[in-house]
Amino acid sequence: MNVTSLLHFESMKYMGAQTQAAAINQHVAQALRVFIEDFYQRIAPAFIVILSCRRPSPMNFYRTIMQLLYESVDTMIIQLVLVDLGRPRRIAGPRTHNLLLVDSLDALLDIEIHTYTAQSDASEYYFIFLQQRDALIPQDMQGVFAYCWRHQLINCNVMTQSSGGQVLLHTYFPYAPGQCNDSRPTRINQFLGESWQHRDYFPSKLHNLNGCPLVVLARRVSPFFELDEGQRELRGLEGRLLHELSCRMNFSIRFEGLQDQKRNHTTWSEMQLLQKLVQGHLAHLAIGYVRKRIQYSSNLTPVFPHYSNRLVGCLLLNAHNLTSREIWSFPFQALTWICLLLFASWLCFGLIVRSMYSALLFLILRYHLHQRLPESLQDLAEGGYGAVMSRVTWQDLREVPSLQELLGLKSLVVSSEREDEVLRQLDRCSLREGSGSHALFFGLLSQDALLHLTQRCHRAGSYHIIPQHVLEQQLAIYLQKHSHLAGHLDHLVMSIRSVGLLHHWAGELASERYFRSRFLYREKRIQQPDLWAIYLLAAGLYLLSLVVFICELLAARRAANGRL
Repeated sequence: MNVTSLLHFESMKYMGAQTQAAAINQHVAQALRVFIEDFYQRIAPAFIVILSCRRPSPMNFYRTIMQLLYESVDTMIIQLVLVDLGRPRRIAGPRTHNLLLVDSLDALLDIEIHTYTAQSDASEYYFIFLQQRDALIPQDMQGVFAYCWRHQLINCNVMTQSSGGQVLLHTYFPYAPGQCNDSRPTRINQFLGESWQHRDYFPSKLHNLNGCPLVVLARRVSPFFELDEGQRELRGLEGRLLHELSCRMNFSIRFEGLQDQKRNHTTWSEMQLLQKLVQGHLAHLAIGYVRKRIQYSSNLTPVFPHYSNRLVGCLLLNAHNLTSREIWSFPFQALTWICLLLFASWLCFGLIVRSMYSALLFLILRYHLHQRLPESLQDLAEGGYGAVMSRVTWQDLREVPSLQELLGLKSLVVSSEREDEVLRQLDRCSLREGSGSHALFFGLLSQDALLHLTQRCHRAGSYHIIPQHVLEQQLAIYLQKHSHLAGHLDHLVMSIRSVGLLHHWAGELASERYFRSRFLYREKRIQQPDLWAIYLLAAGLYLLSLVVFICELLAARRAANGRL
């Protein structure tokens, strides 16, 4: 664009150009200058000025205003764009801070500002100067705000100048008391000659939503999101987070689709949940164990991740109990057994050794001592273990090159995304292996889900977590693309997370101390297969004592006969 020709004042080229007093022009330019210095120069390194007029007179007026601004505003980087109705074209560049100079609603629509930011997750600022006839200002202003609200442009102001020179600033409040989704103009400021009446040019519209409803797509995934239908109480880690956000922003919650989940006894997959959010713009946000993923960024806007969820491997300890033969031989090492067999006769009558051996057997059976357990992913791979995981976990592993070795193992992928199904399948795999042998399977699931399900099902001490963590999953709330809620929710989620509320809630949902307590675990009681080695040992010793008794009896009789 030729900037010189834009700023050059040539009123002769516009037939019937309307002019006004120089004092009024100076007054308007002063209002824009103060706004630029108070706001754009304070928060932005640069901004963009867009001129779009369908009549020659306002274009002439705006050229005058621009000339006055150049004479009064200090050095600042700006981008100038002139919208030519006859030759429309797209001009690349950042559109975060915008000063729009238009003469009508149609001229604003010619700019198509929403198309430049539709794929952006940031929140933009639009300061629109509408130079229109007084009689048409209310109608055009209403159309401007309706357009802004339709395209999620929450920071949208309209400055007007009346025929008498009065400069006013209007905006809209979509969450006004008793007026949800309201785009009616509301006067917020006035230029008083040297300064604006208020320096808060873009008042916050999201700190108090005045009870207006936000439509939420949620899926029930314990322990992250649960809903008590009777008491309408939100439970789970993300349920508490949503409740906290609703209290801080004062909005009500209207759930979409939870009734369908209850009726069908199914839970949406992560992909189905987000597809419903994209299609038709029927909801404001989606929540319920949703991982932040790059592939969703083109269609949806994520809020700052509120929780870091660990993906861990777990083993069912029952599958690694000592066999009957191993229980019999476990109390002593191999060298000890060899030494004791050299003194077999002393062993038969040694009270101390027998008492110690009995005590060690009781210790093994009482505290469920196990065979050596894998401590790393490398141990699992070398031990020939198979992985039991959900479909989404399998997709996560495919995206991480360093975890490809896990995909090389024999894997059993559960069709459901519910973590309790992974544990059920792990139990079934253990039963199929049979008693007294290794079940070479381990589960891959969320650590928080494992702790919660263990406590809820009263199975303390039944699982062993592999110390090496597999993956960190970032959980986030997803919004519609370019949602006006993104910036404010980001700030609230970061503040909630920074004070440790989420970790506190996670600790209340499941206790790691309970999970690791083996004294509370009663599912694996002493059973007959565990006692066969003791039975055989006792029977052998009784048989040995019987043989010794018979031998002594025969020897005594032989000795008596010899004396006779």
